[in-house]
Amino acid sequence: MRKIVLLAMATAWMLPACAQQKADDWYPQNIGPPAGHKYPCALTALPKDLTGIPPAERRFVNHTYSLILKCLQAKLVMIDTLFQPNQSYKNAYATYYRDVVAARQRLMAEPVPAGCEPFRNSVVAAIDKQIQYFGKATTLRQAGGSAQDVLNVPEGKVASAILQQAWSQMSSKYPSMSPAVHDSTYHHLCAMDVF
Repeated sequence: MRKIVLLAMATAWMLPACAQQKADDWYPQNIGPPAGHKYPCALTALPKDLTGIPPAERRFVNHTYSLILKCLQAKLVMIDTLFQPNQSYKNAYATYYRDVVAARQRLMAEPVPAGCEPFRNSVVAAIDKQIQYFGKATTLRQAGGSAQDVLNVPEGKVASAILQQAWSQMSSKYPSMSPAVHDSTYHHLCAMDVF
């Protein structure tokens, strides 16, 4: 009987740590692109160890990059839809908008470690510009505009510049990132870019 009580106590003691670990790790096991789509670059999963990121900032990086992954996957579906003729562009945009705004809201609710605000703000600004970009691109395509017209919507290039700025902030904030962390974080922002 005593062994059962001790086992129950040990299990109860471990549950909060397991629950905390799960709360700290939002990044999915499978990062495959949505069915029928391909990433535009060599996207690799965010390493669990996050070597080169200070321990106090790993939760923020994990959560932020899990949300960036959601945004870039939604962007992938949206851009591929816009480049296909005779699609339901409005329906695609409604799904994109719902998914990206939900990710943006979660990102804005996340506690931001000191010094990470510029990076977070750049990611949010890029998301906002992409929302505008895809809204205008959807209107163009619904009105009979071409795929080339989509490429000329200026908010896409503005979002691209902001994503480059976000990468500059990330890489200068964490110059000791391991090569795996460096490549993964870079390619998440690359895959999120329209261009």
